[in-house]
Amino acid sequence: MSSGQVEMLMMLLLVWAVRASDGTTEEAADAEGDFSITLDLENPEVALDPPETHQVASPGRVSATQPYIDPATPLQVKAYVGITASIPCIVNNLGQRSVSWVRHRDIHVLTVGRFTFTNDDRFVALHEDGSNAWILSLRSPSANDSGIYECQINTKPTLSQMITLDVVEPQAIITAGRELYVDAGSSLSLTCQIVNAPAAPEFLLWYHEQQVANYVEHVHVDTNHVNGTTTSTLVLDEARVHNSGKYTCSASNAREASIMVHVLSGEEPRAMQTNGAGMRLLSLSPFPLPLLLTGLCWLLLLPLLLPVSAAAFPSAFAVFVTLEMIYIIPKLVI
Repeated sequence: MSSGQVEMLMMLLLVWAVRASDGTTEEAADAEGDFSITLDLENPEVALDPPETHQVASPGRVSATQPYIDPATPLQVKAYVGITASIPCIVNNLGQRSVSWVRHRDIHVLTVGRFTFTNDDRFVALHEDGSNAWILSLRSPSANDSGIYECQINTKPTLSQMITLDVVEPQAIITAGRELYVDAGSSLSLTCQIVNAPAAPEFLLWYHEQQVANYVEHVHVDTNHVNGTTTSTLVLDEARVHNSGKYTCSASNAREASIMVHVLSGEEPRAMQTNGAGMRLLSLSPFPLPLLLTGLCWLLLLPLLLPVSAAAFPSAFAVFVTLEMIYIIPKLVI
């Protein structure tokens, strides 16, 4: 017996075991309900019917005898990074049929009945005897697991329901952005919100550089959880220059967020400029007075040294001003 024939026999035994696990036997299946996973004698591999041959379940379509996917099956499921996700498919009148789960991104069969057909051991098919719920369980999901998953019943044509899984990551957001400038002596107020979190964090701490800021003198922190969103506000009554630095909002169940705070001293800056990272001070060079005086002296001596007419004097002055601007303008550009 060739290796191909051995693999075909092993696959037939596996299919029989799947049907047996659902309380059915090979003899009980009729021709109309052939398994949607087929075997090719020349190439004994698992093959799926093309998606275009599937009959998509319609909400409200029910039958007293034929299998159908219950309208209560959700079309969208939200899950959180690191927390086990459960995608349910409610099937009525399953009878001798089997339920399969297929990942649409790569048309990969994940489970058939209670059996897993993927090397990714995070996927498990859950089903209790007597229940009409077939659940695809995904342990430790990541954002990359988001996408469409298809629940199939092996009817002819295949009956299926597309379910979209959205895996989100809880994260902290500081509303002031990435950089903030305040004047010395004024109040510093920072607000942090925790979004896409399944529950309120067990704790939320503010850090100034590497030091916990919640319990520092003159710092007030107020944290509350309203309508599924956790909000924390840090207030420093009178900011000083030494209060400058990185402030971080860190919650137990979310990715942290940071902001750079610059406390300006009482000296007023000559100018400020905004770039992609925020605002920074410009230190302008003082006006080049020595050069100006030297240029004026040359202008006064020019008529004595050279035969320059009075009419040409304004032109010479214009040249001097132009040279002066060429010197000054680069000083204003960062």
